Amino acid sequence: MRRRAGFTLIELIVVIGIVTILIGLLLPSMLTARRTAQTTQCGSNLRQLAQALTMYAGDNKGFYPPNVGSMYIFWTSKGCIGKYLKNPIPTTDDTVAGGVMRCPADVPEAVRCYSMNIFASGMVSKYVEASLKDPQAPGRLWKSNVSGGSNMILLIESFATEDWPTNDQPNPPADWKPTGIASPAVVGWLPARPAERFGYGVSGGPVVKEQFGAQAAQVCYYRHRTGKATAGLGDAVGKLNIAFADGHVQTFAHDELVDWGTGKSTYVAMWSPMDRQID
Repeated sequence: MRRRAGFTLIELIVVIGIVTILIGLLLPSMLTARRTAQTTQCGSNLRQLAQALTMYAGDNKGFYPPNVGSMYIFWTSKGCIGKYLKNPIPTTDDTVAGGVMRCPADVPEAVRCYSMNIFASGMVSKYVEASLKDPQAPGRLWKSNVSGGSNMILLIESFATEDWPTNDQPNPPADWKPTGIASPAVVGWLPARPAERFGYGVSGGPVVKEQFGAQAAQVCYYRHRTGKATAGLGDAVGKLNIAFADGHVQTFAHDELVDWGTGKSTYVAMWSPMDRQID
């Protein structure tokens, strides 16, 4: 009797078919697991950054780092957050980027994916300071001992853009730009209402939509969407991570932050103690 050498064509086709079916069954689970791992890592990054900001505040009488555009001093500066990170990655623009500053779910070119709530700033520009004294002020500054710290936004995921910081500052120094794309240092100043800062109504009416530009919400939902979510890059649909003043980090879906029927914030995450009276 002669031994058969190898598979027949029909056997190979059957094996390939079985493998294809198995891949089709396993791939969604693998993608879901990957997205979950990225969301978890992103939350861990924010937790480390929140701890670093808390240590900074502990050394500075409860004040968080300054964010003064006219002086090009931001919380991302090496002299601010860099002193409290274990392995800061410096850039040519005197800030830190990469590592814990980057969400693994973002595009490969992104080097910084998180922004500080402007109302948590220890110091702001003269323009912002003057605006805070206006009767129609969009909020007020607060320190690390703020009441209700478990609801006060310290850091939040935001859009990374190639032109930062020129979208914040009109004439930045020539070398004030990291290699790659980065989020603005601060968010929350615009739009006017807290709910709008989460993406509500910037297109007019109760539309779950974000837009790029000075008057638009700058928070980012696209990094942690489920596989079933069908939305554009700028659509306020999906999830994002937020680090709060008490140090905890939580992932929120867009409809957990805003009641899209009434157009008001749910106040589970607040920009300043004035949110309720502004919204």
